Amino acid sequence: MRFYNKMYFIRISISLLLFLVSQKILIGQTVTYQSSTDIIANPERGLQKYSITSNNYATVSGTNNLSVETLNNWKTSADKVTVVFRYFLLDAFLDSDINETYLSNIQTDFENVRTAGLKIIVRFSYSNAQGSTPQQPIKSQILSHISQLSTILNNNKDIIFSHQAGFIGTWGEWYYTNSTEFGTDGNITNTQWLNRKEIVDAMLVATPQEIPIQVRYAGIKTTLYGNTLLTEQTAYLNTANARIGFFNDAFLNNYGDQGTYSVSDECTNPVGTTDYNYVANETKYLPMTGETNGFNPCNDGFRTMGDNAIYEMNLTNWTTINRDYYTPFWDEVIISNHYEDILKGLGYRFVLNSSEVISNNTGFEINLNLTNVGFSRVFKKKNVYLVLKNIITNAITTELINTDIRTWENSVSITQSFDLGLEGTFELYIWIPDNETSLENNSNYSIQFANINTWEPATGYNNLLQTISLKTLDLNSYSDSKKILIYPNPASDFITIELKNDNEEKIKIHNIYGQLVKEVSISNNQRLNITELTNGIYTISFQSNKSLPSIKFIKK
Repeated sequence: MRFYNKMYFIRISISLLLFLVSQKILIGQTVTYQSSTDIIANPERGLQKYSITSNNYATVSGTNNLSVETLNNWKTSADKVTVVFRYFLLDAFLDSDINETYLSNIQTDFENVRTAGLKIIVRFSYSNAQGSTPQQPIKSQILSHISQLSTILNNNKDIIFSHQAGFIGTWGEWYYTNSTEFGTDGNITNTQWLNRKEIVDAMLVATPQEIPIQVRYAGIKTTLYGNTLLTEQTAYLNTANARIGFFNDAFLNNYGDQGTYSVSDECTNPVGTTDYNYVANETKYLPMTGETNGFNPCNDGFRTMGDNAIYEMNLTNWTTINRDYYTPFWDEVIISNHYEDILKGLGYRFVLNSSEVISNNTGFEINLNLTNVGFSRVFKKKNVYLVLKNIITNAITTELINTDIRTWENSVSITQSFDLGLEGTFELYIWIPDNETSLENNSNYSIQFANINTWEPATGYNNLLQTISLKTLDLNSYSDSKKILIYPNPASDFITIELKNDNEEKIKIHNIYGQLVKEVSISNNQRLNITELTNGIYTISFQSNKSLPSIKFIKK
């Protein structure tokens, strides 16, 4: 349990604690919620915006960077964009390492994305046009580039959505390569596949394990790492299979989305094929992103119609899709009134249905019922907290809810009991922040439920519209003359212990494992240095006056 207020006072009624077992009174209720039809700027889902580096990105610092203003405009637009795709062209480095100017410009882009409260999909490639010129460097130079990029990827892992397996071929899509090392146009030998595997293996090492890798075709993952399907038990392990998702840059087009899925001819619908079912399974746990790239001429364009787009986005668990391409597809979607359905369906969309608070002998139990109406699950680990805000002091207490948000699919029911040792009246909230410490308290990265009158944008909390009272029975009938005050709590360097009398007290401090870590004598209102203690929960016991109870504090 964590406390976020700057000064939290723990007051202990000595008579009551010595002679009575505390009981709690809870006043709660069942609350049902109204769903919202709004498009929500939730993190790591929805439409993505396209961007590409310019020729002078490698020579001029501060050029062609993503601007905070542009990013903010995307996020506050009607589309509520929270993901930007960044295509980093490395054509200036076919025969050399990446220079400091280019690396500095990457860092600036990442910082601007963080400032604006978005996340970024990254892909590195050496060519964005077919031709007879080399589409990438030799393998050893690519591996050197990946090694160079490792530091910047690790330093900015908090705002990186995914790292797409570019580096090979035109557009970094692993098809047109003009290379004897890697093969080309689907003609790839076993040795060339092994060379390609070295690239992905290097990416897995260089990229923080929290960031998924994405490949362009189903066959890339199955050829390199086998076709064993992910399960709930294997999906979140640090293995290659558990880390590699997909980007489909020919969504709904002919020839099985132009090679995404293996099909027999141009107009075979890939839905239901082995490759399609494989991708549909893997993307339950990993991101599926990409774009449409043309009109499918088969069956009067059936697959590129809006209703079928929604159908297949749901089948293959789409998380984000490029809004900037292919324009005729988006025009059709808008005309057929499917646009908002896609915007709201992409990724996850959690609707809170009801909550119930009931009392027991020592605390309270909360029941939450919600529905994920989006196309996919959350693919990154995130903690879910119950937040209690004291209505008098505004002190905040957060308690971890025992659930894995990555499993929230369709209907979700959560029941958990709490006995937090609190007194007072509290408002209840659900808080789902980013798992990275750097973003945890940035509400841009907290998940908003799709409900009316529950979201608090300043804090990133979802208001359960529940108020509970936790009280000690007959508290006023007991003497208030013997109290202890310790503050601040939590503390990082010093705590002050305020005693009712002025006598010197000998105290012992034990850690959570019962080990003695400090023994000292203190006087009333004396500041006690705790800088040498590691972060955690500690207990103070009074040796000079055994009638005084032990008290806890948190070192942070």
